[in-house]
Amino acid sequence: MVTRATVELICNLMQSPNGVAKFADGSRQASNRLHILLALADAEDFATRRAAGGALASLTEWDAAVTAVLERERGVKILLKLCAEDEEELRHRGVVCILNLLSIPGDVGKKALEKVNGDDGIEVLKECLKKSRNQEVLEITVEALKKLMGGGEMIALDQAAKAA
Repeated sequence: MVTRATVELICNLMQSPNGVAKFADGSRQASNRLHILLALADAEDFATRRAAGGALASLTEWDAAVTAVLERERGVKILLKLCAEDEEELRHRGVVCILNLLSIPGDVGKKALEKVNGDDGIEVLKECLKKSRNQEVLEITVEALKKLMGGGEMIALDQAAKAA
């Protein structure tokens, strides 16, 4: 319960640039903190995963944080694992993180695209789309898939999301 409360507090602190800096300022300490936060997004406890996913969703809005996630060996895999969860709340947090990664401009965005594709991101997001019933999750997932795949297959995915 202490771990869960701590991660919930960290999630709240991600609304502040100072809080974000503790995880994404490029220092070794920040890298260690991010490593722990990613590990907590893979914890057994649902509420801990939810809080860590929320913190990561806010954190990945920042370029420096995206770079830090991409530098972690399993960073993208853990975020994609959130997208594959059975619980809608966790999938929501996961797809927000993935969309944030894919929305970063420049070389970092290209590296994110390569990493997500390399970790079977398209298939994971297609499965997420099939599982989800929440309109916001569907829209975010479609947007992430558009960034990964380009326009060709997206017409069918758009129609599937609207039908659900």
